[in-house]
Amino acid sequence: MLEVLAALSRPPLAGLALDLGILLIPFAIGSLLALLLLLFAVLFVVRVLRTLRLLYTSARRGRQVSAAESGPHPLTNFSRAGAPSDPLNIKVIATASQLPTAFAAAGWYRADEIELITSIRISVDTLLRRRYATAPVSNLYLFGRHQDFAFERPGSSVRERDHVRFWDTGEKAEGGRPIWIGGATKDIGVEIPRGRYLPTHKIAPDVDTERATVAHDLTETGWVIAQGWEPGFGKRTKSKNAMGDSYHTDGQIAVLTLADVPVLIPIATNVRGPFSGLARVAGRLLRWRLPRIGREHAKAAKKADATPTSEQQTDQAEQMEEPVEEQVSATPSDAE
Repeated sequence: MLEVLAALSRPPLAGLALDLGILLIPFAIGSLLALLLLLFAVLFVVRVLRTLRLLYTSARRGRQVSAAESGPHPLTNFSRAGAPSDPLNIKVIATASQLPTAFAAAGWYRADEIELITSIRISVDTLLRRRYATAPVSNLYLFGRHQDFAFERPGSSVRERDHVRFWDTGEKAEGGRPIWIGGATKDIGVEIPRGRYLPTHKIAPDVDTERATVAHDLTETGWVIAQGWEPGFGKRTKSKNAMGDSYHTDGQIAVLTLADVPVLIPIATNVRGPFSGLARVAGRLLRWRLPRIGREHAKAAKKADATPTSEQQTDQAEQMEEPVEEQVSATPSDAE
């Protein structure tokens, strides 16, 4: 009875206001969270834009040093601060459209440029460990500019990938085609170090294996008609790149000559984003036009994949013996 009297004695408008206030609480909380998320997104974009500006301005030193110190036979590329970085370990003789077409046929992607959207995406995908097949690579410098081409074969996430950067050396091979020099390295992890602005990858120390991976994948396409070697460091070398990652190499540069056949330029030079699938199709369609020697090299490479080497056979034999040894060591007599 007292509750009824209290309800009747309460002004109608006050009761209505109280009810509306209760109903508006979830809406207010939701609006506050949305505002906070929007504010976070704005601050994140502002930071990325500021980072891109800083990256551009801080790269002046790298462009200057690489222009002055590259020389006719460079051994490494240079970081944006001008420090020697990854070793150069592969050369390719091809036109500017044959090079990406061959990589497309091998299942490699052309890396996106470092821009606002791509920077945001690689940051998010790094945190969430998602796959980003055309993720941008950090700019390294040679001949006063960053890489002309960057190709990658993605791993399970953006943290892992095979990749190679190429620069036009300005030199011409016999026949007049450009000579491209590149550094092939394998990314095995990613971090955002203190004092840095964007995710930075850590490379595997065995750069010779990555050089062999690039050469093998291109050879299997049928595009490679000749392969040779040039001295880089000229001897076995152990060093560190600009990020402090250790690497070791035999000091040799693989030289690949691609088949000199015409390609569909609009598709072949855009091996990224929505064009990557078309580029791979174009690469396969051009395969029948490749020289016989290239197709023979491709068959030999695939046959080598199917035939285990003596080292692989030894490893397989050891793996087959391991369970037997474990089983013997688990017998009651051994336990006693």
